[in-house]
Order: sequence, then C-alpha cells, then structure tokens
Amino acid sequence: MKHLSLERYDLVLFDLDDTLFDHSAAYKRGVYETIRQFPILEELDPFEFLRTFSNHNHRLWPGFSSNELSFQEFSIMRMENTLADFNISATDTVTKQIVKTFQATYLLSIKPNIEVKMFLNDLMEKVMIGIVTNGTAFNAYEKIECLELSDIFPEASVIISERIGYSKPHEEIFQHALDVFNSEAKRTLFIGDNYFTDILGADSIGMDTVWINRYDYEIPKKVHPAYTIKHMLDLHELIIQREGKARYDKTITD
Repeated sequence: MKHLSLERYDLVLFDLDDTLFDHSAAYKRGVYETIRQFPILEELDPFEFLRTFSNHNHRLWPGFSSNELSFQEFSIMRMENTLADFNISATDTVTKQIVKTFQATYLLSIKPNIEVKMFLNDLMEKVMIGIVTNGTAFNAYEKIECLELSDIFPEASVIISERIGYSKPHEEIFQHALDVFNSEAKRTLFIGDNYFTDILGADSIGMDTVWINRYDYEIPKKVHPAYTIKHMLDLHELIIQREGKARYDKTITD
C-alpha cells in the first residue's frame, strides 16, 4: 500500500458514524437494550427486530435527509412501522417512550477510544481537521461528547446535513466544508466508510479519499479511493510509515 504524506493536505475531513466510532455496534446495543426494557417487546427475536428496524430506517432516511420529515417524525415513523410489522399495538405515548429509550441507550453505547483520540490530537497539530456528517445537530454533538472529542472538534468544525440543507453525497455539503475551512478540494483528504455517500461524494468535488472498508467489499463503481483501509487507526500507520521513512532518510543524509 502506498504511503500517505500529510504535506499534500491542508485539511482532513472525517465522516462520523462507523468512521470515528463503531456506530453499527452502538446501534445494535441500543435496539437490544430497548427491547429488554419494554414488556410488549420482550417476546420478540432481537435480531429480527433489529433487521426490521434497520430496514425501515433505510427506507425513511431519504425523506429525512431531504427535509420532508423532521428527525422526530422520522424517529417515530421508523418505530411505528417496525411495531406494525410485528403486529404490536402501542399508544402514541408508549411509542414515544420506546423511541426516547432507544435514542438514550444508543448514545450510552458510544464509548471513547483513547487511541483514536491520541491520533486525532497528533493529527490536528499538522493539519486542520473537521467532520462532515449526515444527521441532526443534536445527535452529532451528543456523539462527539460521548466520544470525548469536543475539544478536538468544536462546533464550528462539524458540518451537519441538517444545518446545511444538503446531505452527502451532494457536492454542496462538501463545498460548504471547504468554505468553512477556507481550503481547496485538491488539498483536502476525506475519510469515510460509506462508498456511495463519502467516497463518491468527496471525489465528485475533487478531494482525495480514504475508504474504510472493514468487510473487503469490492469497489462497486469506477471511482477508486486514493487509499483503502479497514480501520481509521490504519491511517495512523500509513502516516507513521511515511513520516518515519522521511526522518530516516534525513538522518542518513545528515
């Protein structure tokens, strides 16, 4: 794998979910813990409930990302549709309680990673860094707080689709990030796990990309990321290898 030189970049942007933390695992724990807390759900197969809930999340997401649904409407409809698929009747009050419990248990499942934090602290001394994420401002800031990264990513450095009015992969949200940091696309590196929203979106505006491909998926389209890794901390290794070699070469020359 080719090494990564930070000298090429002024700005490094990160996706949030499943890039800076394991969103999928937290999401799963949130669903399972929610089922455990409500008697009307306790007889359900947790795996089937998670699969159905995730399917409705996927189906309704375009409505939320295009601002046709508020986050509250999206969250309640997602749960109502899931309960309906299992023939579970719940009052509006109970449905809202289930939604609130899921949101709380999901956030409680997000834990800081000291290695990631150390890497980001080191990185921010070399380049500007920020986040570009699809979702709500409340959730984004809560996640960053749970990860103990608020000092690394202050509010101004977090670009959120709800506030911009455009979601990844639209060019507008990436251009907004460049405007915020006063950077150029050719001097910006974008790191994300979703090939379609992160890699294609960032590439469309001229950014270099790093694809976090945990499961070794084949590249689905002709656009190739500049780098492919399995975990964000693999990026640390790429940079260390490159900078370590540079220090070694300089020592030999001297």
